[in-house]
Amino acid sequence: MLLDAARSAGAEVFQPCRAVAIERDGDRQAVRIQAKGGGCRDEAAILRAPVIVAAHGSWEPGPLPSQLEKQSRPSDLLGFKAHFTASSLPPDLMPLLTFPGGYGGMVLADHGRMSISCCIRRDMLVRLRGSLARERGSRVSAAEAVEHHIMATCRGAREALEQARLDGPWLAAGPIRPGIRVGYEADIFRVGNAAGESHPIIAEGISMALQSGWLLAHELGAAESGQTGREAAGRRYEAAWRGLFSTRILAAEAIARMALGPGGAALMEAVVRNFPRALTLGARLSGKTRSVPGLADARLAR
Repeated sequence: MLLDAARSAGAEVFQPCRAVAIERDGDRQAVRIQAKGGGCRDEAAILRAPVIVAAHGSWEPGPLPSQLEKQSRPSDLLGFKAHFTASSLPPDLMPLLTFPGGYGGMVLADHGRMSISCCIRRDMLVRLRGSLARERGSRVSAAEAVEHHIMATCRGAREALEQARLDGPWLAAGPIRPGIRVGYEADIFRVGNAAGESHPIIAEGISMALQSGWLLAHELGAAESGQTGREAAGRRYEAAWRGLFSTRILAAEAIARMALGPGGAALMEAVVRNFPRALTLGARLSGKTRSVPGLADARLAR
């Protein structure tokens, strides 16, 4: 829907292509693009523009100056997702799952399918694959290890999936890189996870990406042309971004640390049971009760 809207608004779409280099070209920047399996058509190999917006996410490494350096750490969180049919999950329930070394969530999605998304520490996943492989006497995929671990340690997921069937393959991405990054640098604006991301435990990733895009569009629309105008817009955008998102990123980190720590499930249950208002506080701190300034009518923040 977003792609169709952009095309209808006049954007020219180059897919399936990826940006492989960004270089200064006078008062503009040149972006070299490349199609999967070969080069894009000659006239589209290099795109030139005065404004570059990096919206490529955070986990995919690459040669662009806006992309994060590739590093692997035992504490990395790797994301997994799958769909199931014939689950017993109630339609009005979106439970948070906690299990040793990770956390996740379940929700009924399109076409009556149940979607389960989770993330798990790299070191835990390595141990799980090794243990399960020795038990079965054969190699075990990461997805198999994750599904087995969740079913063995999380009663809620086990009950919801007891009669369910996997619909399509497990998907994976990562590592997830929660944190706040530079929003404007080297004449490149960043939105979405490229600018910063929260732990997915508060389920605000898509909302933050859309809202950050709106914030940047607002600042660019008010900016004067030229390098000075872009730098001023970059400073305003970074200030607005941090004002809107920094609290929820810090809150998500605190909640995730609780869930990932020893006895995380029991600790979170005790907090909610004894202090039910913690749920309301968590919703407020994670940004679920706050709209983007000036965007209330569009309801995008919801």
